[in-house]
Amino acid sequence: MSASARSLTRARETGPIEPLSLRRVCGLFTTGVTVITTGPDGDADGTTVNSFTSVSLEPPLVLFCLHQHSRLHTLLEQSGGFTVNFLSGRQQPLARHFAGRRTDATAFEGVPHHFTEDGLPVLSEALAHLTCTTVDVHTAGDHDIVIGEVVELGVPEHGLEPLIFFDGSLGPLETGADRFQHTRQAS
Repeated sequence: MSASARSLTRARETGPIEPLSLRRVCGLFTTGVTVITTGPDGDADGTTVNSFTSVSLEPPLVLFCLHQHSRLHTLLEQSGGFTVNFLSGRQQPLARHFAGRRTDATAFEGVPHHFTEDGLPVLSEALAHLTCTTVDVHTAGDHDIVIGEVVELGVPEHGLEPLIFFDGSLGPLETGADRFQHTRQAS
């Protein structure tokens, strides 16, 4: 059991739920790691997000949660869309880079990327990406739930392990080369 899990062994927290306690418990849910990118060339930016999920296949909808004070809000409104870049296990430094606070437009310096026909930035070496048009934004506490319709997708890096977040740490999912082979053959 991890140190953060051991520190939360009380059967039940009484009174208002403390943000740090909620963060620790939710950190025990393993998630993938994405970088949401948006904005035009020269002013593009991105932020690391693990609160991403698929919502619907028809129409193709996804969502992510963005803190209301995120630097991405203005760019997201201006661009009308975003790209969800799924990171591979070898991209931990990239996840940390986009998680950092910046006040200048240096987010993509030294980061391989390109722009879609609609002008949205894509991390060229991501495990996969979904480019979306923003269709709705819902306020939820100190975050906004951003819903997008997928208009383009790509999987440029086949066969790589995904980057995951668990218990406050980033790392590759170590599945073994043939672990999911039966799933691929059945489809």
